[in-house]
Amino acid sequence: MKDHWERPAAPVSLDLRKIETLVKPVFGGKRVLAAKRIGTGFSNSNYKIQLDGIDEPYLLRLYRQDEEIADKELAISRLVGETIPVPDFIYADWSRTKYERPWAVLQWKEGSLLKEVLKTGTNEDLASAGGSVGSILAKIHSFTFPVGGFFDQNLDIKEPIQMGSDGFLGFMEQSLFVQSSGKWLGEDLTQALWSFCQKYGPLLSEVKDSPVLVHSDFNGLNILVEQEAPGHPISAVLDWEFAFAGSRYVDIANMLRYEENDSIFERHFIRSYQEQGDKLAHNWKLLSRLEDLIALCDMLNHSTTKTPNRIHDLQRLIQKTVLSQPNT
Repeated sequence: MKDHWERPAAPVSLDLRKIETLVKPVFGGKRVLAAKRIGTGFSNSNYKIQLDGIDEPYLLRLYRQDEEIADKELAISRLVGETIPVPDFIYADWSRTKYERPWAVLQWKEGSLLKEVLKTGTNEDLASAGGSVGSILAKIHSFTFPVGGFFDQNLDIKEPIQMGSDGFLGFMEQSLFVQSSGKWLGEDLTQALWSFCQKYGPLLSEVKDSPVLVHSDFNGLNILVEQEAPGHPISAVLDWEFAFAGSRYVDIANMLRYEENDSIFERHFIRSYQEQGDKLAHNWKLLSRLEDLIALCDMLNHSTTKTPNRIHDLQRLIQKTVLSQPNT
């Protein structure tokens, strides 16, 4: 689960003095006692900070990209905050006067990463965690939009996307034969993947669901669970920087990307999702795999010789999809 993937850019390294300069005015001049960089996230940099006289810690988030991503995360937290457990924004600064990039102070959320439960949990743990994750994803997908596309800072659609087979096949053809995916996959796998897409891609046009709020990085690295509590309730869904309006099958695919077919977690995740939200198509697994191919090839398109672990994992995941026996 991306454990050995290379980061696209080195994490930001700030000393305690610089961190204190940033956040001290936010907390009435209180001194920063400790700051620890935490390893979650492959894009932005995050520090857990502890302040003098305040028991609870906070999160300092340093954005790698521009204000639009930061604004989007802030807008999403306001949209879903009463329904979905997300960290509250305590303070946000996009001015670049104190730091060269947008930064924010957020509420610290306690919990264990879901990936740890998936790695070491008992069957009972996996079943209850799957149920909790399915339920929370159904709540995320309860937010719908009139058209699919990418958000601006106000969550209006700034760039519509075509969600059917034409858009899918156009993207895959461009990725495999013009951009870098074909180079990394090699000729045989490229041709096998293209045949798979041509055979099953038209099914995407049969999906008539309304576009929903898609987290787009919904996996064990961005979900915190209360591991010791009964039922493994979700304490936070993190990192909404890639969110957009689109197909529910994108998030389902991301969550199940590394799961074995019909695993305990998968069964309880899907059952809970359908009990709490809309029913899925009978061929939901194939639709999810098709949607996931877009994400996998997009990541391959942006891979380089400096990211061999990432490339190898993406190759393996794509080959697994091509060799699968889809339930259509």
